[in-house]
Amino acid sequence: MTIETRHLRYAIAALEQGSIRKAALKLGVRQMTVVRHIEALENHVGYSLFTRRRDGVHPTDDGTTFMQAARRILQDMESLTAHTRSSRHKRGERIAIGFYTSVSTGNLRATLTEFRSRYPDLQWRLVGGTRRELLAALERGHIDIAIVTAGELNWPEGSLPLWPERCIAVLPAKHPLAGEAVLEWVMLKKERFLVSSLDPGQELTRIIRACLGRGSHHPTLIEHDIPLASLRPFVSEDRGIMIDCESSTGETLPGIVYRELRFENAPSELRFTACWLRSNPSRPLASFLSLLRERYPDLIPPTSSEPPAHGAVSGTPDPSP
Repeated sequence: MTIETRHLRYAIAALEQGSIRKAALKLGVRQMTVVRHIEALENHVGYSLFTRRRDGVHPTDDGTTFMQAARRILQDMESLTAHTRSSRHKRGERIAIGFYTSVSTGNLRATLTEFRSRYPDLQWRLVGGTRRELLAALERGHIDIAIVTAGELNWPEGSLPLWPERCIAVLPAKHPLAGEAVLEWVMLKKERFLVSSLDPGQELTRIIRACLGRGSHHPTLIEHDIPLASLRPFVSEDRGIMIDCESSTGETLPGIVYRELRFENAPSELRFTACWLRSNPSRPLASFLSLLRERYPDLIPPTSSEPPAHGAVSGTPDPSP
């Protein structure tokens, strides 16, 4: 496990409030979220930071020493973030957007195109990376917003549910199923899947396992540490098939075809979410969020400042036991 700034914030909030419940209220998250982060932190450092009593939580001697260091770390991080934002403001207003899916077609491309047309003079910086890397970049102030998949997302700051993307099968053009317009997952039971360890590959792999890993059957997965786009040429060489996002269908390659996937006649989907820091004062970020809310309104607002939980997929079985 890597210690992240959110772990330190949760522990310091518990120290300042003297209570897990009060810390959760202050942070706008569930109590179990605070407990889980503090326990993860304690497991990492190898000792207890707090003693739990009926009247609340109290720091241990080791916890007091740790919290003093944690405060200094957060203060340094806040100072660095403020310096970075000040420097960026002096260079002129711009927005840094992180994502890891294709922009050859689909909702993300349409959103970026519309934003460019509304603010043609605004400077952009587009950043790639895994979801974990992008969320870490958000916390450090290196990017303003990240568009990531929603499955198993744990982000206590600002978030907005966005669009779903259908899962599609990528097949060799000469594959026996290439003539079908729509495929059911069961039709792929005996196939060999090329999968990526890089996002959104891990979430797509979970969907494959959820849809095909029933009973004693386990799908055949060949994992590679390269982006999904770099795997597609190997499909045309009949090395296996792939599951990808709908937005990738704008990238045409000779020798492959794209087919929609369904589970029990319902489309399988990945859902996407926008994440940002509520404390970020960037005006370009506010403008981008305004466009997102206009195009993808959150019709069911959360009852507290904590974003609601959103499932990773629809049209797939629940993989939980």
